Amino acid sequence: MRTARLSRPDALRIIAELLPDQPIILTLGGTIREMFSVAGRRPNHLHVLDSMGLSVPIGVGLALGLEEDERYTRVTVIEGDGSLLMGFSVLSTIGLLQPRKLLIIVLDNGVYLATGGQPTAASTTDFVAAARACGFEARDVEGAAGLRQAIEDMMTTRGPVLLRLRVGIEAPPTPYFLEDPVVLAEDFRRWLRR
Repeated sequence: MRTARLSRPDALRIIAELLPDQPIILTLGGTIREMFSVAGRRPNHLHVLDSMGLSVPIGVGLALGLEEDERYTRVTVIEGDGSLLMGFSVLSTIGLLQPRKLLIIVLDNGVYLATGGQPTAASTTDFVAAARACGFEARDVEGAAGLRQAIEDMMTTRGPVLLRLRVGIEAPPTPYFLEDPVVLAEDFRRWLRR
């Protein structure tokens, strides 16, 4: 029996709960607004505004830069299916560089929700098989219990790792997140150096 799809806000709530003191890179749009609405503003969250396809490359660089920093077990990137497809070649870079602290969680709703719900190519793209073909671990997870278990497993598994969770297309109303990206980046840097 298939588990019902989580909503994106419910998935984000679980991620924030399980990773309260680890760096989290959040992809643009609704993901940022929904995380803000379920978890509030957190110093360990880097909000990547208006930069579709760049959250994972930022996470790769950060994971490599924090390789020897024992305070951080994981650098987690919360990515959408459309945004990952925008910068799909990053998977081969991850396979080459093998950033051991990198965890990518793809919240796959199958649509470009922010622009009207047009379908992405996720229905014909196997993110897990692509990551494995590039030389790193990946798996599909289902439901709240599956997401919790996968994140807990990843805290003791050498990375890089990609998890794909299919989520619903519900988009609860959230206020716009209008912040200066320079201020957001500096707040995050200050948290990292604490």
